[in-house]
Amino acid sequence: MRFLFGKKNASNYQLVVSIDATELRFLVLKIKTEQEPELIVNDVETIKNNHIDHALNALNERYKKLSLEHAPVNVVLQPAHYQSTTVERPDVPEQDIAASLRFQLDELTDMSPDEMVTDYYDLPLNASGQDKITAVVASKTLLSQIVEAVASQSWQLDSITVSEMVLKNLFQTTENACLVLYGLSKSRYVVQIYRAGALVFTRELRGVRDLSKYSAQEIELGALEPLATEIQRSMDYYEGQLRQASLRRIVLAIAGPQREAMAESLRDLLAADVELFEYPSWMSELCEGDFSDLEALGASLSSRVEGTAQ
Repeated sequence: MRFLFGKKNASNYQLVVSIDATELRFLVLKIKTEQEPELIVNDVETIKNNHIDHALNALNERYKKLSLEHAPVNVVLQPAHYQSTTVERPDVPEQDIAASLRFQLDELTDMSPDEMVTDYYDLPLNASGQDKITAVVASKTLLSQIVEAVASQSWQLDSITVSEMVLKNLFQTTENACLVLYGLSKSRYVVQIYRAGALVFTRELRGVRDLSKYSAQEIELGALEPLATEIQRSMDYYEGQLRQASLRRIVLAIAGPQREAMAESLRDLLAADVELFEYPSWMSELCEGDFSDLEALGASLSSRVEGTAQ
């Protein structure tokens, strides 16, 4: 998905900007021909009074010795800045789908149709008899602010996408189906299922307690049973509604001192192979370590995201 995109200019660097409600994560990667990129900056700047431009300017000043002019930028919106929902595919020509969605999403947002920028993406699997797409809506005012803020730094906007679409890049070489549980913050947990490197299912879990707070004893006594139930529901949907083969591999991208204990507990509760996610080696030196930077790192792996643009 690309809400907006611009031309790429020659640069030795690729930039990623991930925007949450109150802070902005900034990555700088040095591009190497036919090699993995080199992550040279992984930083965070607070967004004060909604001034994204001030945050970007502070970061550009901080790293001005790198001479980042004309570098391509991939922007990732966090859920605080967009909403997504599954809807029936509109009965209009494909080129008109994105624009038509603004009139279907009145109940999803308080924005007027004129203030909406709408887009969508397809998942490769649909439940039997259904033809649904995932509609995404963001504020035109916000997106205009982002475009102007990037331009003011003399960078080149490559794409604006959403968080759920970039995580899959971390598993783009994975052939066998797997379910990944992401702990992207202390209160945000996301389940995604991949098959042959493609995203086929995504769901944000509501009301999950900060898993890093559990003690080994609590885990041993069954504290993860509610979480296992939610994971099982996702697996049941994949296997039943989407009519796919049994899914037996689970990856945990969850921080905390009891990661091994959590994996062992979920192995027993779900009768599945459960492994711990580890950062790729090229990310490991500057990674946060708590997986809060995974969406930005996922965006850095590919500047081309499937979808349409409006």
